[in-house]
Amino acid sequence: MSEKGKGLLVNCVVYIVAFGIGMIPFLKIPELFTAEAAFTVTATLVIYLVSVFYKDTSLYDPYWSAAPPVMLLIAMIRFQYWNTSSFWMLLIVCVWSVRLTGNWAVTYRGLGREDWRYARYRKKLNRFSFELLNLFGFMLMPTIVVYAGLSGAFYVIQKNEFDPAIFQGIAIMLAGIFLEYKADTAIHRFLKDEENHGLTCRISVWKYSRHPNYLGEMLFWIGIYIAFAALYPEQWTHGLGFLLIIGVFVFASIPMMERHNLERRADYPDYQARTAVLVPLPRRKKNNA
Repeated sequence: MSEKGKGLLVNCVVYIVAFGIGMIPFLKIPELFTAEAAFTVTATLVIYLVSVFYKDTSLYDPYWSAAPPVMLLIAMIRFQYWNTSSFWMLLIVCVWSVRLTGNWAVTYRGLGREDWRYARYRKKLNRFSFELLNLFGFMLMPTIVVYAGLSGAFYVIQKNEFDPAIFQGIAIMLAGIFLEYKADTAIHRFLKDEENHGLTCRISVWKYSRHPNYLGEMLFWIGIYIAFAALYPEQWTHGLGFLLIIGVFVFASIPMMERHNLERRADYPDYQARTAVLVPLPRRKKNNA
């Protein structure tokens, strides 16, 4: 078995075990939101412990997309939320999850091959400081962010009376999934050509946005909120957790990726000057850079 195959197998086993252990507090807590919080934090702690053993923080990488459909499904099963709204929400979240987790699997290289972000801090910090950052910054923080983003979906699956207004949010969720798909397939195609080594991808949606994949992800979570707000307009403030996800992308992920691209791609300053950072816009003329 290849190193990639071994790594994927370990990831599958770890996630099955983590979700299984997460079910212990989930089944003991009677209230949905608290039970879900206990489930996802417990599962994250299990993954963290295994990541320490393998010295590979990237074990956590698929959690972002793997956990949400599981969290919705166990809520539907335990609390008997079987209705049209819960079906649609689970279906679209599963489509998003399969696509995004599949994209992670395509780019996965095997155990011990950490994402550059983690590797950079592992080199800079001592072991204790890194593990604190690893647990609270790289794992528990995004776990909390994803939980907050899912808060609207937890309300949606409880809606017994079907309201077609839910499709407002579903349409935006699907638009986000499609945009991410276009962005990922384009950059994979670009990187397959060895002549493009060290160059910036400027094809397809990357021609008009420097981070179309992030925009697609943001649209997906915005769509969840819109579906929730359409069904619960009087409680619209209860689903605002998705703003944490927007904040992570705008204030952390995008600036970090911008600095990384400037460090490794000589043509990135020109691309940066001529291409919108997020929302696709017509390219600016070179003499305006």
